[in-house]
Parts: sequence; structure tokens; C-alpha cells
Amino acid sequence: MDYHSLLNPVQFQAVTSKAQHLRIVAGAGSGKTRVLTYRISYLIGEMDVNPKRILAIAFTNKVAQEMKERAVSLVPAARDFLHIMTFHSFCARFLRVEAEAIGYPANYTIFDEDDQASLVKEVCVDLGHKKKDEIVKQSLHFIRVKKTKGQYPEDVVLSNKADVTDEKECLKIYYEYEARKAAMFALDFDDLLLKTIFILQEFAPIREKWQKRFDHILVDEFQDTNDVQYHLIELLLTPDTCVYVVGDPDQTIYTWRGANQKIILDFERKFPDAETIILNQNYRSTEVILSAANKLIAHNKKRVPKDLFTEVKEGEKIMTYRGYSSEDEAAWVTKQIKKIARENDNDYQKIAVLYRSSYVTRPFESQFASDGIPYRIFGGLRFYQRKEVKDALAYFRLLVNPLDDVSFDRIVNVPRRGIGDVSIESFKKEAKERGLSEYNYLLEIDAGSSSLKGKTINAMLMLLAKMEKCKKEIKEGSEVFSAPLRKFMTDIGYFNYLMEEEGPDEDRVANVNALFDDINHFITSNPESSFEDYLQNVSLLTSQDDMN
Repeated sequence: MDYHSLLNPVQFQAVTSKAQHLRIVAGAGSGKTRVLTYRISYLIGEMDVNPKRILAIAFTNKVAQEMKERAVSLVPAARDFLHIMTFHSFCARFLRVEAEAIGYPANYTIFDEDDQASLVKEVCVDLGHKKKDEIVKQSLHFIRVKKTKGQYPEDVVLSNKADVTDEKECLKIYYEYEARKAAMFALDFDDLLLKTIFILQEFAPIREKWQKRFDHILVDEFQDTNDVQYHLIELLLTPDTCVYVVGDPDQTIYTWRGANQKIILDFERKFPDAETIILNQNYRSTEVILSAANKLIAHNKKRVPKDLFTEVKEGEKIMTYRGYSSEDEAAWVTKQIKKIARENDNDYQKIAVLYRSSYVTRPFESQFASDGIPYRIFGGLRFYQRKEVKDALAYFRLLVNPLDDVSFDRIVNVPRRGIGDVSIESFKKEAKERGLSEYNYLLEIDAGSSSLKGKTINAMLMLLAKMEKCKKEIKEGSEVFSAPLRKFMTDIGYFNYLMEEEGPDEDRVANVNALFDDINHFITSNPESSFEDYLQNVSLLTSQDDMN
């Protein structure tokens, strides 16, 4: 491959450098992903590196997939061997192999943010709070903040500086949340990293085994790495591991997730032999935009000095407007949009309004509606978060992990089976008293000793029988998961429920059918994967991955 003709001189240097520790400071629009994928191609094609021994970490699943596709287009033979994934995906895969070290099975469940919130709410209610009490939100925030810092309940030191009103109660809720989650063999997103780090730290043979797997570790968006993620990288390194990081301190935006800008800024202090290469030719913007951006960014106190430049000269001037109110701002923006549209055959699709938070859209939506401007809001409810999709996934997760009470609570009366809230609470209490998950308690329930009515027990046992039958069919025909799953969802009346109780909304049925197509696509694209892999992959997806 002729890398000289495919890359500019600085990109070529970044792709072909022989340095063991390399920091690429890549300005906006400078070909960052291009450099990363060509670096992988160069390692395999020119430096004869086994693709199995390369680990590349991207920030989102969507970017990881894009990087893999671009790398495979350059080195097709490496398709089945490349490891290009997010931190969470890597940890999920690691734990599928090593979870036994912490007493977890390989088919553990991953809780997404909604599942986490449901469990926290349940804990709060059981501890005497109401579902809508402020402590529910505060404790959820408290747990997420502590985990981002790598702290489990036993690591937390109480202080008066916490941003919650009752830190002691939040910690109590945190302890109970962890206990219940562990009883279900479930992990939340933060656990994936923290449990992986724990195993690598505490079990030297496992750490050495995984260190020997990778000779080259590449990290994208390195400026957004937090302390926990960086510690994970450190645990995978040996004195001979080559580290290649790409990022830009000027583009650090995820500080609320714990992103630590010092990690990329101090890279040369960590690795004294490190080489730094700056990509500063922008291929995306005009000279006017870059000139303004450079002048603004120059005020950043902590940065690697650089000035972006472009060969795309001049361009339209930047216009600014300072409104007197949010309505005034929306009216002015609407006026500009109408002017641009008139000059472009009323093509509104090429116009975007960027905003900082969802509440900002209200005056714009009102103004657009009154002026007859068509618009679409991006970043709304994503596919895997839609109710009908979450319902189906809850059923599927229970088929794999009968300890998952969060999923059981979601589906026990969906579709309606005549089971009231009081009956559900009594059932949960009985299961807890016997030290069993709700599903496993139902497997051996004794109608004589239960407070539940016979009609309620029979309704639940009918569901259980259908689930057990579906489990058996999946095991017998493991090459096609979607057929028995579709049959199961039909047998329990879920499709009729969507049409009758949720209203005749064909989109809801289409969404569930799309889920079966999604399963087929995943298994076809990843023939070595299992149904458990699919469910874990879905749990790892983020809103960024769904935006087209």
C-alpha cells in the first residue's frame, strides 16, 4: 500500500512512527480516524504484527464499528481477528471469560441505566421512602458519582461536602443496591470496568495472561479517558507493550463522566520516551471558521499548543446575535433559517440547530410551528429504550438469567394476567423470605403455603411453562434464536396486547419485529457469538450508536 500518496506528510509520520509510546494530538477535522485505521493497517501489513495482538479502544460502539469496517477494508484478511471495541465492550468480553474469579457465571446480566434506576427505586421503597421522594434521584446520582471514581460502598468516606442532602442514607441505599444486584448476578455499566480492574489487580495469573495477549494498545478520544479507564489500560501493559493514543485536550467535553484532561497532557511524563505528533491540517472547515476557533481555543489554560489550518480559503463570515430572551433568540434564528431556505429551494434538510440541553428546544419548537417550518429533534427516545423493545428484552434476559428480578418485575403482568400490585408485592416478599429469585421461587411455589390466590399462581405458572418451553427450543436450535423467541412472544399474547391495550399502533409491533431482525443480523455478523452475547451487546449500546 502506498501510504505516501494516501496521507499528508504529518499523517504519514503518525502512521509509520516506530516509537513505542506515541501521542497523536489530532485537531478537529484533521483525519483522526483515518490515521488510527491506517496505523492498524500499517502494523499488520508493514510491521508484520499479528492482528490478534492489537487492541484498539474507541469511545462508542458506533465509532468502534466504523473503525473496524475501515480497517477491514484495508486489511480484509484481519476481519475475524481484530479487537476494536469500547472500554465497556472489552470488559464485558473479559468478564465472560474471567467472571468465575469473582463468583459470577459467564451469562451474567448487564443492567442499563433504566434497570439501575428501577432497582434503586425498589430499594428506596423497601427502606421506607416513597417512589417520588427526592432521595431516589439523589441516591442514584450518589451511586453513579462514586462508581465513576471507582468507589464501592465500603470505599466511601462520608463528608459534609457531598452534593446530596442525606449522604448517610444514600450510602445505606448504595449498600443494599449492591447486595441485591449481586444476588441477581447482574452488573451495571460501571461494574464492568471496576470488576475487570479488580480481577486484573488481585489475580496475577489472569493479569499476566491478558497482558501477553496484546503487543499494541491504541486508544481513540484519549482526552475523554477517566481515571478508572486509564487504570484499566495500565493493568494491561508490560514494559514491551506499544501504546498509541489519539486525542485533543481542546476537545475535552465529558468531564461530568470523570474525564481527566491531565491523562493526555501528562502522557510524556508517564512515558519519558514518548513521541508527540500534532495533526493540525483541517479538512472540514473554512479559513474563517478556523481563524475564529484558533483565537478562542488559545485562551484554554491547559493544552498542547497548536494552530489549525486549512487549504480551504475564506468562506462565509461568522454571524453572532445576542438575544434579550429565549423567545427573541428563537425568533431571530427562525428568521435566518427562512432566509437560507428561500435561497436554497426551501430545502430545510441541510439546516441544523445545535443546542446545549433538551429544555432549550421549547421556544424553537413553538416558533417553528407558528412559522410552518418542518423540523425533527435528534437524540430523543432510542430504539432499545422504547417500551415494547424493553419488554421483549426483559423476557429474553429472564430466559438467560432466572435471577434477574428487575426483568421479572417488568413483565410479570405484561400483558395483563390479572395480577394486582398487592399480589405482586406479596409474591416478592415471599421470594425474598426464602432467599430465592422471583423466577426460581415460582418454579417451586407451594400454593398451600403462599398467600397468593390460586388464580394468580396459575396465571404465573402458565407464563413460566411457556418460558421453560422456549428455553428448551432455543437450546435445541441454537443456530436460529429468533424463531422460538417470536413464537414465544406470540404465545404469551404480547402482539395482541400491543394492538389492543396499547392502541392500534403498527409501529410498536414493527419495533418488536425489528428486534428479531436485529438478533438475526447480530448472529449472522458474529457467527461465534451466543444469545447471551447479543443481550450483553444490546445493553452496551448508547444513544450515540442509534443516531443515523
